[in-house]
Parts: sequence; C-alpha cells; structure tokens
Amino acid sequence: MSKKPLNNKPWYELKGIRSVAGGQESGATTLKNQANQNQPAELLIYDVIGDWAGLSARQLVNDLKGLDASEITVRINSPGGSVFDGIAIYNALRHHKAHIHVRIEGLAASIASVIAMAGDTIHMAANALMMIHNPFGWVGGDAEELRKVADMLDKTTEVIAQTYAANCGLQVSEIINLMNEETWFTASEAEGHGLVDVVEEAVQLAAHFDLSVFNHVPKPLLPPFIPPSEPEDENTSAHALAVMSLCNKAGYPEMAEDFIRTHQGIEDVQRRLSECETIKSLCAAAQNTDRAAGFIQSGKSAEQVRTELFDLLTKEDGVVDNTLTPNQQNQTIKPLVDTRAVYQKRNQAVA
Repeated sequence: MSKKPLNNKPWYELKGIRSVAGGQESGATTLKNQANQNQPAELLIYDVIGDWAGLSARQLVNDLKGLDASEITVRINSPGGSVFDGIAIYNALRHHKAHIHVRIEGLAASIASVIAMAGDTIHMAANALMMIHNPFGWVGGDAEELRKVADMLDKTTEVIAQTYAANCGLQVSEIINLMNEETWFTASEAEGHGLVDVVEEAVQLAAHFDLSVFNHVPKPLLPPFIPPSEPEDENTSAHALAVMSLCNKAGYPEMAEDFIRTHQGIEDVQRRLSECETIKSLCAAAQNTDRAAGFIQSGKSAEQVRTELFDLLTKEDGVVDNTLTPNQQNQTIKPLVDTRAVYQKRNQAVA
C-alpha cells in the first residue's frame, strides 16, 4: 500500500485499445478494441494503484475482460496502492485467456508485486526491486470494530501469501515470515526465491515514488534530502503510530489519516486536536452542539467558529416590540407613588 499521488497523471495505460467518444451527456468514453482480434496488447502500471485521476481498477478490469488479445504484456513500475484493487487486477489477468507476460521494469512493491504474480512468465530488470509485506490500513472505531479490521487484515495476508507461494517453491509460512519483515528483493534475489523467471538487462527509469510509508526502504531509493540520522518522530511508521494514538485518545480517530497524508508534525496535530476541543466547548456554550462535527470536519479554526456562532446567535435574536397593545393603551397607569399628595402633606406640616 502506498500514498495517493498528488498529480493527475493516469496510473495505468492499456495499449491495444483506443478511446471513442460516447455518452456525450455525461462526458464518458467507451473503450473499443483497436487491435485486430488475437493480437498482443500491453498494460502499463506506472504509478500508485487505485481509483483516482479519472481511472478506476473496476474500469481496468472491465477493459481487460473485453480485450480480445493472444498476449498481454504487463509492464510494472509501481509502489503499490489499494490492496483490493490490486487483487481484482490480479484476478482479471489470471483468468484472461491471453498469455500474460509480466516485466518488472523498476519497482514492484506491495500490491504491485501481487499483480506481477499473475504472469505466466515473469521477467525482472537487473536493477529493479520487488517488495512484499503485510497489508495495512487506518481505521477508527471501538474495540469490536478494530478487531474486525484486524481479522480482515489477517485473512488478506493469508490470501496474498498463498498467491506468492503458488509462484515459487516456498511454503505459505515462509512467505508470511518474509512479509512480516517487509522484505525487499533485488532481481537476483527474487529469481532465487522463485518469484520471477528471468532477470533481464537493466532498464533506466526516471519515475520516483514517495516510499516513506514503508519501514525498510533500501537507501538508494530514499530521497537525497532525507538525512540518514532522522529524528525518531520523523520516522514515518513511528510518526504514523504516534499520530493515530493521539487522535484515538482525543476521540478523533477519523482525523489520523488526513494528518498522516499531509505530513502534519506532532505539535501541529496536538494543536489541532486541542482546537477541536475548544470548538466543541464553544458550540456547547452557544447551545449548538450539533454543529461542532461540521465545523471540525471543514477544518475551521476556533476563531472562525467563534465568529460564526456569534453571527448565528445575533441573527436568531428576535426584534424587540416596544409598542403597547390596544388594551394597554386604553388603561390608565397609576403611579406607584403619589408625589403630589406627598408634597401637599409636607407643606401642611411646615405651615
């Protein structure tokens, strides 16, 4: 699994088909087979796998099902991505009638390495890398919800391990041990473990990925701007756990993923969580507790919330009607103290 990229470049390209305008009212496109029947096709997976940039795994799976080709070459240079999207792509390739030829040209990490296992033949560039590890994710909820997610991850790990084991001579238990360690293979190591069939000539690729979400990335893949002696709280995995712990304790587990994705520092996370409590207090004082969640989710500051609540309260105040009713207008209002009688009595006493 890897972070979602910030660009809009499509993460896959399926050659052998072309886009033909269709469904003009919705801006959709219909894909039709460009090549003659039973001709080779090519699938390039060159970025983070998932539903973004207008392309979904479901669309890719549907395109593969409709592709009438005798051979499909799958070229991979990907840090991984959505586990279930990757499994769907693996199954679509594995069950296609075409001969599937996989070429790992740069990186096949995480779920991208599982997709590579769909190949009837798997070739790997001499300078390429493969990484296998346990699937992971972020979730918020009570203890029972967390247990369900943990069980789901255990089952997913078992399925992925069986997929690797089916392509090599290792037992599932051995594969799981390698996944537990987040194992990075060179081309020769992957071949030695039976994960690839042939090591090919090195390929020069310009693409670079953010691999900070992984624990044991080889140093050559780390960005040059990251010093080797990074402070402990900047280690991505430790940092992510710290952020998740803070959010869970504060009662905002759903905010952890956004903090991690945007690389928020621990102090910034603590400041925002404290501000969320202030927002809840402001809403409670204004008797608008139901608005607190919306304010927090929209990312508004405490000062913005204070201003908005003030405007809301003053807007809801009714106009004071100082006019008297007809009955009140016809009534003679007697003074509480008859000052004329008081002065008259005082003057008599003086005389």
